[in-house]
Amino acid sequence: MKKCWVILVLLLLTQALSAQTVPEDTSSRSFDYAVLKYLQEHRTPVGNKVWVTVSNSVILMPVPTAGVAVSALCTDNQQTKEIRLCDAGEMMCSELFTLGVTMGAKGLVHRPRPWVAYESDLVCLQRVRSTSFPSGHTSIAFATATSLTLVYPQWYVAVPAYLWAGAVGYSRMYVGAHYPSDVLVGAVLGTASAFVVHYVRQTIWEREQGAPAAIPPSAVVLPVVISF
Repeated sequence: MKKCWVILVLLLLTQALSAQTVPEDTSSRSFDYAVLKYLQEHRTPVGNKVWVTVSNSVILMPVPTAGVAVSALCTDNQQTKEIRLCDAGEMMCSELFTLGVTMGAKGLVHRPRPWVAYESDLVCLQRVRSTSFPSGHTSIAFATATSLTLVYPQWYVAVPAYLWAGAVGYSRMYVGAHYPSDVLVGAVLGTASAFVVHYVRQTIWEREQGAPAAIPPSAVVLPVVISF
């Protein structure tokens, strides 16, 4: 499974590298362009408001982590409190690690935004200055959904979490901020990053006697430093 993810990321990374300089001549329309053009042609005033709001919902990313931390502080059971605090630390590390990996990839690839590559043809509802590949909103959303599901492995947690993450990814295409390949790789990076952090916690911080180890404050910053 891990090998499949690596291969998928490499293939999409190669595709993005080859698309760094996309000609404005739309006669040779790629799948990425075709999807964005279709979504643009089917926008509605109500849809614009809804999907812009969904796109902006990533600012609520700390809420699930804070909720887990608060639930830890509200319990009198010491073991449960330690586990939940570790859960909150894992979620925070996953989000920060994903952010570092995403920003590193953006700096490496330098793929222009769709409205820059197709300036005369595509209109973006949310313009930002950073590069396009991969989608940061999507990677953070999927990292949050995955880490939350890993610490609370219940269907009623996973389903809404991934529905929200998927909606964020779709919103980034709808508003014209990202190509489909940006969103797909963002989803893979976010999911994979959360699994990496979870694996590190399980194999290193919890391997002694199966007890949850407290995540040191330095571990929250370390993943971001390594990523850059």
